[in-house]
Amino acid sequence: MPVTVFTDNLCEVVAPGVLRSRLEPGRKEGPGGVVRESQQIGGGCWSQIFTLGRREDPWRYLIPDIRMAANQVWPLHWHDCWTAVVLLDGSLLMGDWEMHPGDVLIAEPGVEYGLLLVGPQGCQLLEVFARDVLSPGGYGEEYRDHPTLQFVKGLAGTNFVSRPPALPENGGRQVVPVEGTPGLRKGRLDGSAYWDLGVPDDPERGAIFDRKLGSGAEVSAASVADWRGFLVLDGSLTVGDKKLGIDDLLLVEPDAKIPAAVAGPEGAHLLEFARTAAAILR
Repeated sequence: MPVTVFTDNLCEVVAPGVLRSRLEPGRKEGPGGVVRESQQIGGGCWSQIFTLGRREDPWRYLIPDIRMAANQVWPLHWHDCWTAVVLLDGSLLMGDWEMHPGDVLIAEPGVEYGLLLVGPQGCQLLEVFARDVLSPGGYGEEYRDHPTLQFVKGLAGTNFVSRPPALPENGGRQVVPVEGTPGLRKGRLDGSAYWDLGVPDDPERGAIFDRKLGSGAEVSAASVADWRGFLVLDGSLTVGDKKLGIDDLLLVEPDAKIPAAVAGPEGAHLLEFARTAAAILR
């Protein structure tokens, strides 16, 4: 079975309501090589889940960090919320698209995607869900005996249901092409990319985007009205008196003041998350 860690107690307070955490080391091989060394039939899988939102909220924005073994195969599936898949390390065949670090898949609710065939060295990805209460989605009934679902994911936690009515033809195929499938689109982190996770004029929509800061670039102190997250993809960023490096993650509660920040000498590449439009401040 895969190991999943829900992150509750974040490791360091940067400012009131501003918390610093970190992706676990090991990249595609998992912390301490746990994925690489796994003897699990179907290959190892490790994940850690960060949340934007409190338990008492009606829903939360989820940021799962997932490491998967080389050549692992996951069948077609869907989620009932907007989803973004961001590849961080290794390679992954997503349907008919060979993804590499920095590639992004955006999937609308109820749109089936896959299969997922992990590359020959494994992979690390973020599979971001705009709303956790709608994230489970499902797998078609024909995958009930799929080895990865049996031995890696576990059947007890898997929803086997009739696929979305708009896509009955997927019942007879193994691969959904990304290009040309309504509700799926490709993207790339280029320092200025932006995707709404929801209808563009919906104030409850989430968002995911990236930006690059040049050497020594300054960012003014600010606050936003909903949860916001920042992941350092490359370079470094000093926020207040705390220096953040690659894989450091800053989680910001609603209305908390983010201290002024300065990019390091090599600049900084940030992947940013907004729970709703109220947290979008670019």
